[in-house]
Amino acid sequence: MNRSVKIPQAQHHLLTGAIAGLIAGAATGQSDKILDRFVSKEQKKRDRRVREASAHEMAGPYFARKISGKKISPEGKKRARAIFNIAYGVGWGLIYAGLRKKYPQIARWGGLPFAVPFFFACDGLLAPLFGVSPNLRRIPWQPSAKEMGNHITWTSTAEMVHRAVARKVH
Repeated sequence: MNRSVKIPQAQHHLLTGAIAGLIAGAATGQSDKILDRFVSKEQKKRDRRVREASAHEMAGPYFARKISGKKISPEGKKRARAIFNIAYGVGWGLIYAGLRKKYPQIARWGGLPFAVPFFFACDGLLAPLFGVSPNLRRIPWQPSAKEMGNHITWTSTAEMVHRAVARKVH
C-alpha cells in the first residue's frame, strides 16, 4: 500500500528549497574545513587583524547580542551560531528556489551564476551593512577566496538537491 502524501506544487517547491538550503549548509561546513587548509598562516593573521572571525561565524552571536542587548556566553554563542546557520540555510534555500524557478538559467553549471553574486551579496554587501564584517577590500584575498568557494559549494549542493528531487518526483 502506497501511503505517499501529495504536496501541492507551490509548497513542494518551498519545501525543496528549505531542505536544499539545510543540506547545503551542512556541506559548506565541511568545505570550509577543507578550504581553510589552503589559507596561509600569514593570511589568517592578517584576517584576524581586521575581524575576529568570518562573517558567517560572527553573524549568529552578533544578532543574538543585538536582539538581547546582553553579552552572549560561550554556550550562547554556540546556540546563536546554530540558529543562524539554520535560518541562513532555510532563508537562502527559499531565495535560491524562488530565483531558480523564475530564472532557470541560474541553475546552469551547478548554480554558478547564482553562487558568485550570492558571495558578493553576503560577504560584500550584507555583512558590512549589518556590521558583522568589514568591507571585502579590507579582508585578505585567501579568506575571501575560501568564502567564495564555500558559496559555490553551498549553491552546487542546493542545486544537486533540487535536481535529485525533480528526478524523484517526475
